[in-house]
Amino acid sequence: MSEFWQRFVVAGVVIALTLVLARIVDRVIGGRFEARPAEWTRYRVVRRSAVAVILVVGTLSALLVIPGVRTVAGTVLASSAVIALIVGFAAQATLSNFVAGLFLAFTQPLRLGDRVEIGAASGVVEEIGLTYTLIRADDGARFFVPNTKLASDTIRNETSTGTPAAPSGDVSSG
Repeated sequence: MSEFWQRFVVAGVVIALTLVLARIVDRVIGGRFEARPAEWTRYRVVRRSAVAVILVVGTLSALLVIPGVRTVAGTVLASSAVIALIVGFAAQATLSNFVAGLFLAFTQPLRLGDRVEIGAASGVVEEIGLTYTLIRADDGARFFVPNTKLASDTIRNETSTGTPAAPSGDVSSG
């Protein structure tokens, strides 16, 4: 077997192991939150983040088997501070939405199925993603609210943790 095919097989095995590990972590995290529906929102964000990190690290590990990529990776690692600075400035809005999404997942001022009002957007929370939250209005319209807005604005949650809708149910996450 040629050296090219050996490296190709090794990279394939690393990617396969990465996928298996991602699946195992997904099931372990799922098992911890399956019995507690109140924590499904947190589970979804933690699950997505963990699987994304595993897939990125696994893919990079598989690519390092290839000598040409290894050389480039060494150069990239040597200049990683400059690259991190550039990426940080370029992706500032995305990164702040991601961090706000993690914040929302752990503090849980809103959960899936809650009826909320955030500025002009009001309706039922359908999805809380890593960068935005989807709110379905009563007329069927969909609001895609950036997580930084949720983390910095006042959220009126009418169905928070089973308490009746009242002024005390308002949650300020700023």
